[in-house]
Order: sequence, then structure tokens, then C-alpha cells
Amino acid sequence: MDGEVHNKVDREKNTSEVKSSDRTVPVASSTLLLTSGAAILPHPSKAATGGEDAYFIEHNGWFGVADGVGQWSFEGINAGLYARELMDGCKKVIAESEGGSELSPEQVLSKAAAEARSPGSSTVLVAHFDGQLLHVSNIGDSGFLVIRNGEVHAKSKPMVYGFNFPHQIEKGVDPLTLVENYTIDIEEGDVIIAATDGLFDNVYEQESAAMISKSLQADLKPAEMAEHLAARAHEVGRSGARRSPFSDSAVAAGYLGFSGGKLDDTAVVVSIVRRSEA
Repeated sequence: MDGEVHNKVDREKNTSEVKSSDRTVPVASSTLLLTSGAAILPHPSKAATGGEDAYFIEHNGWFGVADGVGQWSFEGINAGLYARELMDGCKKVIAESEGGSELSPEQVLSKAAAEARSPGSSTVLVAHFDGQLLHVSNIGDSGFLVIRNGEVHAKSKPMVYGFNFPHQIEKGVDPLTLVENYTIDIEEGDVIIAATDGLFDNVYEQESAAMISKSLQADLKPAEMAEHLAARAHEVGRSGARRSPFSDSAVAAGYLGFSGGKLDDTAVVVSIVRRSEA
């Protein structure tokens, strides 16, 4: 490392079902940096098209996830295109603003949404770590967890109209009218999980925290942690009998007797906050 803002790709794996990557993302003018990794595990029926989830990891502490709304497939539209365009658009906005240090996540999202051309809609989360604070803009039931000392220190709240009906951004809609913002103090050793609802519908928050703690003890890379979380989400999602956050919500909404998870596309970004050696 030379102390300048850069990305280092430690690993990238791409199969018919799983894509993951690790990046070390130093934060300018800070002694803390994010080491971030990601994994996408599509629903088996959507693996051929790459699924409907997307993510990005970019310079200077930026990352995000998006979950395309599958109902668009009934109109013959690939629901993942809009989600991927949003994430690519965020990367472009950050790159064109020389790292995005003067922009907020909601500004990045708004600019990316304004330039999107594909039809569709998506839940979306965009986040920026400035070396001390984590700034998050969220729409819908994608979300984040901050894990500190093995416990959930901070988290987002799903934005939903009702059971299994999240808020979502659509082409032509200004996200500033929908977004919910968070600002969280971050410390060395914290782990940030950002993910689509494929994770949060199937894996309880404390289980995610416990999996992160075990992964840290095993010295796993962030992408490996993300892979394990996504794989666990799919394991629960395939179950028709196991209790899950989704089944809890279903019962609370009046679907008595519902059990099992919800098999879905799952995108996970894991970021570890570490002290820079530079």
C-alpha cells in the first residue's frame, strides 16, 4: 500500500451461482480503513441471468446493495437490470466526483437514479464511511447491521407498506422523497453488513453477529464472510419448517401456521474497520 486512495482486489470468484470479491478501501485523511468483500447468491431459478440483486464497492469508503423487484419479469423485463444500473451509476457518480468526499449517500443515489434508463424498480442502500462516521441512505427492506464485540450495535429498520411489500425506488421517481438516512459512529474492529432482504428474511440478526464473530476468529476475508452469510440465508430459505424472520413476520401479519424461510436472491457486503498501517 502506498497510502493513497486505491482498491486492492484480493480475490474474485465467479461461478454459475456465486460471485464474490474482496477490496481494501482506504479512507482519505483517516487512520481507519474498510476492508470490504461481497457475495451474490441468486435464486436457483434466476442463476442463468445473474439474479435480480446487485452491489458495488468503490473508492473512499463507499458501498451499496440493490434488489430489483421481481414483478417486472411478468412484463418480460429483466428485473435485475435496473438494480445493476443503479449500482453502476453510483460508482460512476463517485468516480466523476473524485471519490465522492463532498457528496452524501442520498446525493449519490439521486444522481444515479436520475441517469438510470432501464425500466424497473428496486430497494436500495448506499453507504459511505468517512473515517469516523458511517452515513447510510436506505429505501425499502435492504439494510445494514453494525456488529461490535459480537453484538448488534446499530441497524436499519425496514421501510415497508405492509407484509412483504417494501418501499422501492422506480425509474422517474426522485429517491430524496423516499430515502431514510442514518449516521453512526464507527470504531476500529466494527464489522458492517449491508445486504438485501434475502439475508434479513432468513437469518436472524444475532445469528449473523455470531457468524461474523466466528469468521473473525478464523481470520476469514470479508468476501468469505459474505459467502457464508449468503449460503446460510439460502439454507434457511429452502426449509419449509424452520423458523425464520420471514415466518415470524408472516405470522404477525396473520398468516397463521406459516413456517420456513423465503428463498431469494441474496447480495451481501461485509466491511471490516481496521487501523491503517500507512
